[in-house]
Amino acid sequence: MAGPRRFFYRYLGSRMMISIIFNAFTVYFLWKIVVGYHSVFLAGMIATIALAVALVTAVPVGHLIDRLNSTIVSLLASLISLAGVCLLLFSSNLNIIYTVSGFLALSFTMKGDSFSAIMKKHLKEENYASGNSLSQAASFLSTLGGIALGGIAISHLEPYFVYSLLSIAVASGLTSLPMPEASSRDLNSKASSEIASAIGFYRKILGFIAVAFVLNGLFESLDVYSSGLFHLVLNASSIYYTLFVASISVGGIAGAGLASLVRERINNPVMLSLLVLCYAPLFMILGVSPSPLIDIVDGTLVGILLSVINVPLQTKLMKIIPNRIYGKVMAFLRVFLSGATPAMAAVLSFVSIFLRVDLIFLYIGIIMLPVSALSFVVLPKFFSMAANYEGNTSAKLTT
Repeated sequence: MAGPRRFFYRYLGSRMMISIIFNAFTVYFLWKIVVGYHSVFLAGMIATIALAVALVTAVPVGHLIDRLNSTIVSLLASLISLAGVCLLLFSSNLNIIYTVSGFLALSFTMKGDSFSAIMKKHLKEENYASGNSLSQAASFLSTLGGIALGGIAISHLEPYFVYSLLSIAVASGLTSLPMPEASSRDLNSKASSEIASAIGFYRKILGFIAVAFVLNGLFESLDVYSSGLFHLVLNASSIYYTLFVASISVGGIAGAGLASLVRERINNPVMLSLLVLCYAPLFMILGVSPSPLIDIVDGTLVGILLSVINVPLQTKLMKIIPNRIYGKVMAFLRVFLSGATPAMAAVLSFVSIFLRVDLIFLYIGIIMLPVSALSFVVLPKFFSMAANYEGNTSAKLTT
């Protein structure tokens, strides 16, 4: 079986560069704000703003992807990232940091969604699984690269940090030059009918999305609290903080490879539900662990779970979403999957004023137990829907 073609790796590399910029910026300024202002709340606003921008722009970006060549949208994403980083040449006060966070969040959203559409439109269906495995591994690898760049810049590369981001943004633009793409939509179709079709599809998987909605919101605690956990609770250096954030990506890379090896064994709702249930105890460990090294190991396990669970689910979604509404459906999914996170980031930042972050992690793990248990109900329905679609597709091919 042939793997993804050469164009796939070019656009994948461009997306990785935008991820490096976004994550390096986030890690660097989260730590700088916590140390400079002694405030988890002010640091948490970076995540709040970034997630709010991603949420608000998801539907317009999805509409653009359905209406335009998705490779053009990918190039626009790189240019927006370049414009945002340029602002840091003039100042790095809080207002500028928050503004750049919005620019980079928009770029990150456009690049990720357009790359997903490029996979859907240009890869053969039998390559979806391998493409998603590579995409998942690359996502964590680029996150790791961004974390490393941001972490090293905190203590060693501060004078060159912004120029490094500028260089990466330019390279991302050069590797995302557009290519021809056949339109997958009816030229006479109206946006309103396409949106209605996307909403109709979404309603079929509402239970699945509801569980993911809550879990995604709770996962935002990792972004909001990690710097505070290591600096204020564990009294650990920035090295341990960087290693913890990086550990999730390291686990994700390993998990992407593992997902390919155990694809047949985990491709059933019961096994995946059991894996989802494992999130709860891992968050509890963050709340009770006295050692940064234990937390780093715990973060690695979280990353492994994320990839092993996400690869089969993303592959099924890519197969069953119709081409003509793919951008809009993914946009609605982003809205609902990320809908909890901007508010949750603000809530978590506020709660940190009253409670130690280690206690909050413990409470989050407890809350995750009943929520993740719902996957035993919703995943079988999702798998049944996917099986019906695949069966109908096979029937059409044989007639």
